[in-house]
Amino acid sequence: MIYFDNGATTQPYKEVIELIARLMSEEFGNSTSLHTLGLRAERLLEDTRDKLASTIKAKPEELVFTSGGTESINMALRGAAEILKRSGNHILSSPVEHSAALESLKELERIGYQIEYLEVDKYGRILLDDLRAKLRKDTILVNIMAVNNELGTIEPVCEAAHIIKSNNKATIFHVDAVQAYGKIPINTMDLSADLISFSSHKIHGPKGVGMLYMRKGTRIHPLMMGGGHERKLRSGTVNVPCIAGFGLAASIKTERMQQDQKNSGRIRDILIKELTNSLSTKIRINSPEDGVENILNISFKG
Repeated sequence: MIYFDNGATTQPYKEVIELIARLMSEEFGNSTSLHTLGLRAERLLEDTRDKLASTIKAKPEELVFTSGGTESINMALRGAAEILKRSGNHILSSPVEHSAALESLKELERIGYQIEYLEVDKYGRILLDDLRAKLRKDTILVNIMAVNNELGTIEPVCEAAHIIKSNNKATIFHVDAVQAYGKIPINTMDLSADLISFSSHKIHGPKGVGMLYMRKGTRIHPLMMGGGHERKLRSGTVNVPCIAGFGLAASIKTERMQQDQKNSGRIRDILIKELTNSLSTKIRINSPEDGVENILNISFKG
C-alpha cells in the first residue's frame, strides 16, 4: 500500500509505539499522586515538557498539554477572547483556517464578538497590507495558521506578528502550527506569537495528544475545570505515556525533518510527472512552489 494521507494522520514510529506500551504497563501512576509511581510519572511528564520545549526554543513552563490540535485551538481562541472581553471584541482571522478555528470563531461571533476575515491570494496566503489596514486599537485577537493544511502554503506569520505587535502589544496572536511542526523550523524567539497550537499525530506520535504554547505573561480562560492540572489551565488526568510518546516522536521528527522534507519533495515531483504523462486530461497544481513539500493539492479538468 502507498499511503498519501499523512496530512490527516501519520503512522506512529515503531519506537513511539514500544515506548507507550512499556510506560502503560510500568509507569501507570497519576502524575498528581504523591506516592512513588505518581512522582515517577510527574518526573516523566516534566522531562517530556523540557524535551518538547527545546524543539521550539521555548521555556518548559510555557507548554500546556492537551488532547490534540482541536482542543489547543479552541483553548487558545475561546480562552483568549474570554479573558480579553473587557478590552474589546474585534477579532481578525485568515478565512482559510482549519475547521477547529473557524467553528470556534463562529461560536464567538454568536455570543457577540466581531469577527473580521483577512483577504488572501490564490494560494490562501494572507495579504499583509490588508492585515495592517484591518487592525484596530480594539483588536483583541488575531488568528493565522502557519501552514495551510489543504494547499501547503507557508503563511508569513513572523511578518504578521511584527505588524500586530506594532499596532497594539496587548493584541494576542495565535498561530495554528499543527501542519507546520516537524516540516518547517519553529522558533518561538523569532515568531512573536502569544499562543501556538500543536498536535502529536501529525508527526508520527500518538493520537489524542497535543500542546499549546503560551508565551510567558499570556493569560487565557481555561475551558476545562476540575483537578487543576497543567497550572489550572487544563484539568483532567494527564496521559503521561502518550505525552512521552509525543516527546519521542518530536525528537525523532526534528532530527529527520530536513531529510524527510527532501524525500517528500522528491515523491511529490515524481507524482506530478507521472500524472502529467499518464493522464489525457490536464492537471492543475494548486499548491504554491514555495509551500511545504509534503502537501500537494491538484485538480483535474472535469
